[in-house]
Amino acid sequence: MITAPMVMVTEALKSFYSNADDANKVIMTAALTAASADAIGGAIPGLAIPATIVSCFGTVWVMYGAICRKLGINMKDKALKLLARAALANIAANLGGALAALIAGMLVPGGSILASAVVAFLTVYLAGLVFLKTLVKLAAASSDPHSFSDMSEGDMKRAMKETKVSKEDLEAARKAYGTSKAT
Repeated sequence: MITAPMVMVTEALKSFYSNADDANKVIMTAALTAASADAIGGAIPGLAIPATIVSCFGTVWVMYGAICRKLGINMKDKALKLLARAALANIAANLGGALAALIAGMLVPGGSILASAVVAFLTVYLAGLVFLKTLVKLAAASSDPHSFSDMSEGDMKRAMKETKVSKEDLEAARKAYGTSKAT
């Protein structure tokens, strides 16, 4: 499902990149993949939280690379890793309640599987949305939106820190998850 925040950021990306719509597909595929991997990992006792962490970090890294390829962005691995870490830190701060639900879900038989999948989906979806918002900021500030070669890593990191997850973003991610379950 393409949510309102995703539509807004995609429209902004179209000013800089011809394949902006493809970024939405990459994000949804990555979020669903992470949720599926977590559901499988969550079925094994004691692996729900490690599965969530590993699948989210790995999936976000792969997703960012795929988004960059779709948009024609050639970003150095070091800068991409920096942005990935900053995005996940930003999102983790906003998903405290979801992680608490994951831990509480472990007390209910089968609860950790669903909770883990939800947390993974939300985390990856929001990481993608935050990354796209950051790319809009970087593209607007750079003379080369395909490499950001004129920007320092510090400038990139500041742009990521300035990009916050809003309550609207979190609600949109929840709606996207609900819609993806129904399909």
